[in-house]
Amino acid sequence: MTTSDEHAPMTRGNGAENGAFRSTFGRFATGVAVASCRAEGEKGTAITVNSVASVSLDPALTLFCLEETSATIASFLRAGHFALNFLTEESQVISDRYARDHALIDGDFGAAWQSGAPILNGALAVADCVLHDVHGGGDHRILVGRVVETGWRENARPLLYYQGGYGNIGDTAS
Repeated sequence: MTTSDEHAPMTRGNGAENGAFRSTFGRFATGVAVASCRAEGEKGTAITVNSVASVSLDPALTLFCLEETSATIASFLRAGHFALNFLTEESQVISDRYARDHALIDGDFGAAWQSGAPILNGALAVADCVLHDVHGGGDHRILVGRVVETGWRENARPLLYYQGGYGNIGDTAS
């Protein structure tokens, strides 16, 4: 399949420069997730993330990243568990709500699963995790979780993030 600008010259930039870095990685479409946790004796915390990746099949590991200065990190470390709740294309309002640092969980969440992390009602898919490891990564922390339970909806479509805005996969998905 060819696109109209396939042979156009690429705009190039200094990879260490913030603007060039963002412009480049903004062209990588990602899904949108809400990471959630609830430490014992505390209210639940959730934050919108799109730096999510599967790491390993054996053992089943996944990761997400949080800014080093985020007030949310302490909650996730105290909890020792988290859920990655992948959003549907109808969930932009939920993504926006939890994009604030250290947002407290409200009625969007239902019962916890195996790890004890709250699960988002209506999520496209969920990875319920026990905190496995934490790594430094520049101005972020990389939280790695061992997946203990998963769930998904068959016919829902994902919310995507591309070039600083929301999108969807269109009408060709099945």
